[in-house]
Amino acid sequence: MRYLIHYSSDIGLKGKNRPDFVKQLKRNLRRQLPFERVWEVRGRLLAEAAQPDLPVHRVFGVAWWAVPRFVPPTWEAIVQAGRALAQEAVAQGRVRTFAVRARRADKAFPKRSLDIERELGAVIVQATGLKVNLSQPDLTVHVEIIPGQAFVFGPRHLGYQGLPVGTAGKVMGLFSGGVDSLIAAWLMARRGAAVELVHFHAFTEARYAHHDKAGHLAQALAAYIPGLRVHYVPYHLFQAATLDLPPRQARYELVVFRRFMARLAARLARQRGAAAVFTGDSLAQVASQTMENLTAVDAALDFPLFRPLLAFNKQEIIAWAERLQFYDLAKRPYKDCCSIISRNPATRANRAVVEAIEARIGVEALLEASLAATETIAYPAEDLPAWEA
Repeated sequence: MRYLIHYSSDIGLKGKNRPDFVKQLKRNLRRQLPFERVWEVRGRLLAEAAQPDLPVHRVFGVAWWAVPRFVPPTWEAIVQAGRALAQEAVAQGRVRTFAVRARRADKAFPKRSLDIERELGAVIVQATGLKVNLSQPDLTVHVEIIPGQAFVFGPRHLGYQGLPVGTAGKVMGLFSGGVDSLIAAWLMARRGAAVELVHFHAFTEARYAHHDKAGHLAQALAAYIPGLRVHYVPYHLFQAATLDLPPRQARYELVVFRRFMARLAARLARQRGAAAVFTGDSLAQVASQTMENLTAVDAALDFPLFRPLLAFNKQEIIAWAERLQFYDLAKRPYKDCCSIISRNPATRANRAVVEAIEARIGVEALLEASLAATETIAYPAEDLPAWEA
């Protein structure tokens, strides 16, 4: 089966480096889906696979895709294919109205796009009795003509646009196992970033987190993010170091932990060749995400930190998760390390108190010990079910 794939406007607007983006898109199509061959023809991609109904929309950089009828670029062949497509739709009992949309990329073809639409439409009306509806048709018959080839097809399946993963550098994301960091990772990948994640877990071994919600969420993300890796860091080392904090300092434990996580992610980022760290923070969504607390985390780093959800509210983030069919998985109960810490955290970080706590717990030695205990798992993982949504 052959697929017709149009790439995103982000790629189309590129200049002399557009071939590099198209090359990466072709590579990702083959990495993420069982395509046997992918090639470019006149500003669009063609792909070949034995399987029907592949989820091409999961590959960032795809604007839309269809499964066309490939015909010679002659009027007779186009009419035959368009008429047959409409007749098959009528036989399935699902259409009453239609429209024809034509795109003539080969200007040597003797009919203009508007003429193709009118004349093929008249043929379809005569053959099927369908009514024309140019605004909201039940069926749209698409025709594309390029030198040496014509495509006739029905529905166009929308992709998520964006840029191919791997064209915008690498980033390291803090991944809690909740909906915010999940969508932040998805959005960073949609802008072309190669994504790796850091997850702090409260289990005795990383494999338990891998087989719990965090691993299943990573498996879902891997359907969109080729090359995804999750670095599992044990939380118990930090927890043990902060057990005896006095009450006045205990309120700052969450800010200290967030600074600790960001520092560790930055060190892993340098090791893995990533250019920045990102989080799922949304400004003022919860107590730990006040302006003062966010800037306190920034102050702990000499490394870029991105927050793709900074101006999103919770309902907007959930809406994205529902659209992607991640939400049912993301809302499952899970022992998130941040939720273990003080229920009444300080909302305005006092830098002097925070730094005093870090000195008390020996943050540098704690970072080295946590890095040494980190385990990394690549996704998709064979011991977890494939993501089907």
